[in-house]
Amino acid sequence: MPHVAPGTSDGTPSPAPGALAAPPVRRPSRPVWSTVGREALGALVALALSVIALRHLVATERVALLWYDGDSVLLPLVERSIRLGQPFEWAMSPALFFFPELPVYLLCSLVTATPQQALALNGVLVLLAVYALVRAAANELMPAAHRSARIAVSAVALGFVTLLVLTESSATANSLELASLLLTTTYYYGALLAMLGTAVLVLRAVRTGRASTTVLVVLVLLAACTTASNPLYVPWSAGPVVVTLVLLALARRLPWRPVVGVAAALAVGAVVGYLLRVPLRPFVSLDPSTYVHPDRAGTTVSFFAALTDDRAGSASGDAGLLLLFVGVLLAAGGTVWAWRARTSRTVLVATALPLVTVVAVSVGVVVAGSSTPRYLEPVVTAPLLALVAVAELTRSAVRSTRVHQPRRGVRTALAVAGAVVLVAGIATAPGTLSAVAHARYAPAACLDRWADGRRVTGVGQFWTVRPLAAYASSDVELLQVRDTFETYPWLVDLGAYRDARPTFVVIGANDVWTTAVEDSLGRPAAITHCDGFDVYDYAGTAGAAVLQRDVVGSADRIRRDRGF
Repeated sequence: MPHVAPGTSDGTPSPAPGALAAPPVRRPSRPVWSTVGREALGALVALALSVIALRHLVATERVALLWYDGDSVLLPLVERSIRLGQPFEWAMSPALFFFPELPVYLLCSLVTATPQQALALNGVLVLLAVYALVRAAANELMPAAHRSARIAVSAVALGFVTLLVLTESSATANSLELASLLLTTTYYYGALLAMLGTAVLVLRAVRTGRASTTVLVVLVLLAACTTASNPLYVPWSAGPVVVTLVLLALARRLPWRPVVGVAAALAVGAVVGYLLRVPLRPFVSLDPSTYVHPDRAGTTVSFFAALTDDRAGSASGDAGLLLLFVGVLLAAGGTVWAWRARTSRTVLVATALPLVTVVAVSVGVVVAGSSTPRYLEPVVTAPLLALVAVAELTRSAVRSTRVHQPRRGVRTALAVAGAVVLVAGIATAPGTLSAVAHARYAPAACLDRWADGRRVTGVGQFWTVRPLAAYASSDVELLQVRDTFETYPWLVDLGAYRDARPTFVVIGANDVWTTAVEDSLGRPAAITHCDGFDVYDYAGTAGAAVLQRDVVGSADRIRRDRGF
């Protein structure tokens, strides 16, 4: 016999034969202004949480990862290249950031004055998008709950993310500080938002018992666009969704009709996405398969064990690990509770899917032999669905016991917490806005003073020149090279190298040159010292000709090989 109780579309039991069905509960309709006001209040709480998270990053060493990291400045560099009218011949990673990262950042840059402001606004918008998607999931998981309850649970979910962000303060991306990566533009927030969006669509199909044409079309488009831009969508979202639904269908807890429809839509979308990557191949620097090294699985386990020990070396790190554990516990415990309680199908899916996702991502990272912590980011976002599902399980359990006094206590506690968050957000907003508005990259200012308004082109290594290239004036152009002065085609616009005439070299304090720069290019005409780097000026010397030959010549070969 199937385990799904017959009756309603979401799996809740129908009245026994011969029993009088209770008349449907008709809540008095609320004025539109009341509904809008409640939703606006929830959005304000989400905004306050986002500002608090941003303020923490801006006030700690992690601001370097948000604004000045070699990877983080990619989209500011793309925007700068477009603004300067350079050919769009970018050498990207397997993640292309074309959807949704690039369009969102370009819109942010239109209404801001500096890259720091655009990046900060982008980070806030991402957290607001997380709230909006969790809010949509709450509509599917808690259809019988009051609107205020669904809003409150969604705000609590974003509060969980914000608490995680508050435990993270280092300047490196190679740590288990995963939540704050959501506020950056190049650590895969697009795939994470797509993962939550996919879950909402799946919950809709499960709740209604059928995948409507609209849901299927949106799923196909979402899977295709996200996969074309970032193939991580498949192991992070599409794969776990299909596995979860099929397992529950085999266990006779889900009907096959929506399972087949959703699985087919995701499969078609993923295939279309991969096909779209074929014409986009000139933009991809490495094939995703180069990231898979099963022989390094043992090393990966040791690596993440060391990262965990390092994270546990402080009180904030312990708190962060505890919160991550709570998220996983919500998914695991919620799945057991939903299974045994024979609750609605949507709640069961919303607890099981995060559990499958966490297991799949964790095992996948080990099997792939990867030493890149950011591939574990779904461990932060997937349990948000379980949090909402467990809230619905708790609400149903309390409702069934007819214990109303504790519910009033919960409402009071949530109201107080919301007020505290709003006050904290209002208190931190002026300082956050001031810090963002007045943020300047001092090393770039030094380079601009050296250039003194001249239109000049120079070269340097990845970690040194990228933030300089993003924040220097439009008259200063910096090209990325290896220590051999050949073009380094990684996250750069190869179009910028066309007919370039580099005349200076930026040498960072942490750069490694296998051959001394002066041995390769000769003595510079002048050396200027800035904080963290030196400028070797080769204008008017034989070294300038060598630079042009090696840098521009190698870029020409790379562009031809890529088909530009």
